[in-house]
Amino acid sequence: MGEVTNVYVMIKNIGNVDIINLTITLYALDEGREHPDKTQEVALIPVKYEVTLKMTVDSTYKEESPIQVEVISPLGLFPREGIDSCRDIGLLTPNPDGLNTPIPSNP
Repeated sequence: MGEVTNVYVMIKNIGNVDIINLTITLYALDEGREHPDKTQEVALIPVKYEVTLKMTVDSTYKEESPIQVEVISPLGLFPREGIDSCRDIGLLTPNPDGLNTPIPSNP
């Protein structure tokens, strides 16, 4: 592996039906070997719930790496989301155990 990049992916179900059988895959523009934590599956995200996943991709050592996340469900492919690069060294990381957490409502 060159350099591993950890990414915290939050997926929110803001629709009106449960989302089932998601496959979430992380990509780096300069990806080296395939990291075992680059793809995860989520069986269910109920309406008005969110999940937070810690995912990892192999990237080039000491280089800025554009990162994208792809989400696929039996209903189809969601638009890819990404960032050019992230220099956050992980001091304030989210809780990756946030499976099926209610989405906070705005007062």
